[in-house]
Amino acid sequence: MERKPYFIQLSDTHLFADPAARLWNVAPDARLDAVIDSLASTSPDPEFVIVTGDCSADGSPESYRRLREKIARLSANVYYIPGNHDDSPFMARYLADRTLARFEKFTQVFDACGWRFVLLDSSVAGEDGGSIGNDQRDWLRSQLARDPKMPTVVAMHHNPLPVGSRWLDTMTISDAPALLAVLDTAPQVKLVIFGHVHQEFEARRGSTLYTSAPSTFFQFKPRSAEFGQDESRKPGARIVRLGHEGIAGTIVRVAMEGRRAS
Repeated sequence: MERKPYFIQLSDTHLFADPAARLWNVAPDARLDAVIDSLASTSPDPEFVIVTGDCSADGSPESYRRLREKIARLSANVYYIPGNHDDSPFMARYLADRTLARFEKFTQVFDACGWRFVLLDSSVAGEDGGSIGNDQRDWLRSQLARDPKMPTVVAMHHNPLPVGSRWLDTMTISDAPALLAVLDTAPQVKLVIFGHVHQEFEARRGSTLYTSAPSTFFQFKPRSAEFGQDESRKPGARIVRLGHEGIAGTIVRVAMEGRRAS
């Protein structure tokens, strides 16, 4: 049987400058280490890794340095997308050797495995919610127009669709209708991935699948009116397999003892 190439989506790693720091009594470093340990054992040959935002909890240089060192254990190229807790210009400079102009979005595009990957920057400095903006939508249109027949994955931090949690759905992409209007008219976009929601989510809009990945940090209670942790769900990642006939996603969750859990 032919092996399908795959990539790994990590999200919401939320590392602090202090590796011993905890938030809501949860240590992000230890949980990220457990996820990477499991992936290095069970999924050791990804084509690449995409980290869909909130890479840092405080935008500190130390947190980004440590994150890069940890993910390097997967021996794959890594693409980082900024989230609402990140320092987007510093991320671009430190993690991608790129200097952003003032107000420039940290957009990225690359081809792999016969697919195109378009990475958007939905972050807005100082705000929990996100926005794409006119310039970035124009850039997205131009990337989609380059080869309309190439199957495409679009990635961002904030969720472009509501996930059914009243408190969380106030912090989505403010101009999501305009973004969705672009994606709805691009049949080559087979998959849209995002982070931010700290939970597994899947929904289909037309022929496009919209999915999120668990946080490597802690999970939000799904379909909740107010903020709450879902202690029944372990930290994890999403593995996305790519084929000519489509895509297949698998959620991997990891107990802190190193055992995989559902």
